[in-house]
Amino acid sequence: MVKLMACVLACSLAAAAQDSRKSEYESKLKNLKLSLDFKEAPLDQVVDYLREIADINILADAKVREKNLVVSIKITELTLHSVLKLMLQPHGCDVMYREGVLMLMTKDDIADRTMKMELYDCRDILHPVLDFPGVDIDLSATGAGVLAADLGGAEGTEVPIEELIRTHTGGRSWEENAKAVLRLQNGLLVVKNTPEIHKQVRRLL
Repeated sequence: MVKLMACVLACSLAAAAQDSRKSEYESKLKNLKLSLDFKEAPLDQVVDYLREIADINILADAKVREKNLVVSIKITELTLHSVLKLMLQPHGCDVMYREGVLMLMTKDDIADRTMKMELYDCRDILHPVLDFPGVDIDLSATGAGVLAADLGGAEGTEVPIEELIRTHTGGRSWEENAKAVLRLQNGLLVVKNTPEIHKQVRRLL
């Protein structure tokens, strides 16, 4: 029992340390401003400089290194986040925090690691409310205030939920990301995309 409690405590402390480090990295990305002047410098050289000046762990994964990227950049007082975007986005790369390291990865690999599958119950919105005519009140001499509603001609049109989602969430991610999923099955909307896109879907629904 004592060993179990010690293990749980150790895991909790490790998770807290990870959260603290991630917050530190996010703060430096947003607030640390840099001035750089590189001309046709190998990516590894620029990464080494950024690692030293920002005092954080920055690594390029194998797929990024295989690109043999050369960096030419001259900027003044720009945030570390913006610097990395300018360096990486033209080459289909971006940054991702992983286990205490700021990883330079391809956008496809980042999407693979961040995408998740969720189901949304849409049965309540797939069957539209019928357009009922107004209520007729019979106050004839023979009636005693009988209420009658004519239901004839009530029609509804199925909501095109998938088209709605594609149009109003995710931008072009549904078309550009081959691993994104948006499918309706038995009243359940199957969605596979990034956490940010899931937030947009939940807001819309």
